[in-house]
Amino acid sequence: MTWARRSWHETPRMEQREVKDGRGRTWVGSITSGTVRGGEEHAEVVFICRDQPGELKRVGRLNVPPGEAPAAWREMRPDEVLDLLDRSEPA
Repeated sequence: MTWARRSWHETPRMEQREVKDGRGRTWVGSITSGTVRGGEEHAEVVFICRDQPGELKRVGRLNVPPGEAPAAWREMRPDEVLDLLDRSEPA
């Protein structure tokens, strides 16, 4: 197995979005490259609860390549971001 550095234009830019869940808590989502097997093929969003810092972080998978993820993340509607939070798993 060989490792190769991803070019700068394929590296997801850190972009944050806020969303309120059904319980009124504010979550901040930040895009990152994937961390599980095949992570170079998709991007993930890490959600942190702003209102309750002790709340577990959550991770949601974006099914787009890391190079396309920043644009997809910026273009998502608020309801799509909330849906991603709802489908996310504890980190």
